[in-house]
Amino acid sequence: MKNEIMFLLAGLCFYVYNANGVMLKASEDKFAQVGLKMEIWAQNDGATYTNDKNSTNFSVAQTRLYFAGQLNKMIQFGANLDFADNNILKADGSARTHQGVPYTMVRDAFINLHFDRSLNMMSGLFLDPWSRYELEYTWSFYIPTENFIPQIGTINNDILSILQPTANKKPFLTPLASFNIGEDTQFTSALRDLGVVFWGSFGKDTMLKYYAFIGNGKFDYQDNYNADSNLKYGFRLEFTPTFLGYKGEPEYIDQDTYLGIKNTLTFGIAYQQQKVECGPNVTVCPSINLNSTTAKAYTVDMLYEQKFGDWVPNFQAAWLDQKDLPGGASNNVEAQGWYAQTQLLYNHIIGIGKPAIAIRYEEDENKNYYTIDNNPVNAKVDMLSFALDYYIFGTNANIDLEATKTTPNYNLIEATENNTNALKSFWDYTLALRTVF
Repeated sequence: MKNEIMFLLAGLCFYVYNANGVMLKASEDKFAQVGLKMEIWAQNDGATYTNDKNSTNFSVAQTRLYFAGQLNKMIQFGANLDFADNNILKADGSARTHQGVPYTMVRDAFINLHFDRSLNMMSGLFLDPWSRYELEYTWSFYIPTENFIPQIGTINNDILSILQPTANKKPFLTPLASFNIGEDTQFTSALRDLGVVFWGSFGKDTMLKYYAFIGNGKFDYQDNYNADSNLKYGFRLEFTPTFLGYKGEPEYIDQDTYLGIKNTLTFGIAYQQQKVECGPNVTVCPSINLNSTTAKAYTVDMLYEQKFGDWVPNFQAAWLDQKDLPGGASNNVEAQGWYAQTQLLYNHIIGIGKPAIAIRYEEDENKNYYTIDNNPVNAKVDMLSFALDYYIFGTNANIDLEATKTTPNYNLIEATENNTNALKSFWDYTLALRTVF
């Protein structure tokens, strides 16, 4: 019975992977796990526009109190409560307010009906099962700032608040996060959605995993993003060639790295859509074009990690495309991008931990971003990241040192030009300390 309980507990801890925490046990079938996660940053943020200056800040990037448990073998639950010190300025790597934690946010809250391994029905607030990026356990990211996409957030902050460009101005959309209820340029429920998802896996070592979901989506009727109450629909499939000796991920979330614990090779495809009915009060629809549109999002991605003696290479790549988005000056917007990243872990302790090096390249493009002389123009951002990772207690205690260069293209620079100000290339440097109990 004890082994069965621990297996069930592992199955429901979707957002507390590898954590220990404290077990609160009422009976053999009724128990909960409680723990704490923290991420502390020291950052030097580069000057993002012509007359800007570098800034250096310390911040509590995230503090999380988590709960996961079950009432019986079928009814499982979980919640994440997040804290941070940035209630005014955005969680984008820019200078933060120097004060205490002003509020608490319910980042995740869900109930999962576990019928068996092949069929679960989860409802509530949870990670959007569209891209690998959204589904990955963010506390295992080996590029630490990836959770906040800070560079794009900084560019949005400048476009909308500082530089005050032309009447065409609009946020630069990242293709990594699909039609979520949250914006990751603010401290909100980024990468999450409210709804219902059916998910499960088939085959030995999780050869096939599936998700089918319905959610509120970004274009919500209640927030004046839609003239009708249209929900978001989508699916995701993951395939692992287990007949070659690889193992898939049986839990709801995916991992950025397993640090050599298991070999994996997983391919994913996904799609989602949400219909947007335009009208005079719908803020995302341009006034000159009140036609309705169905926003669509496609992605393909892969993860490979395998242990070779003392070395553990990890490689990931994804292509993402979101099209027919409302909000273009004269046409619907398309947000398209891709990324590739790799980590090489030395699987021996040096000092008190295991070292690794990582690199990531990402390119994001917004098509029909704004117009010049009635001609649509594309805007693009390139990001190159380098990281040194040091795992003291796996992903539960690690230190990351990262440098990221962000380069906006000429069209985006021109869109933000205002007298002597304009966006430019910049470097951000981050030292991140993370612990999970």
